[in-house]
Amino acid sequence: MLFPVAVQGLVVLLTALGIGLWSTPADGWAALYGGAAALANTGLLVWRHRQGERDYHCDADRHLKSFHRSSLERFFVVGIWLAVGLGGWKLEAPPMLAGFVVGLLAWVIAAAVRTDV
Repeated sequence: MLFPVAVQGLVVLLTALGIGLWSTPADGWAALYGGAAALANTGLLVWRHRQGERDYHCDADRHLKSFHRSSLERFFVVGIWLAVGLGGWKLEAPPMLAGFVVGLLAWVIAAAVRTDV
């Protein structure tokens, strides 16, 4: 599971660097912040996956509750993370969201390429 996370981090860094060089350094930082939101999302997903390996749910109801809790945790953490970037730090929305989307796509593609995830 380390390969997709490493690919995601590398792609986020390269994207933020590219946006920072192409546009302004502030936009590069905003893209990096958005990519960090994608990495936080992935971190929570990996953490829950590892917890699931330890605490196997033989009961479908328990498994479904764990799935819903994990989804809500990731939704609220990423939502708050992005809201702080937009409202608190006054980051530009397009580069921040571009970093977030690129980070998510990097995770999906790297996980699909690596079938032993």
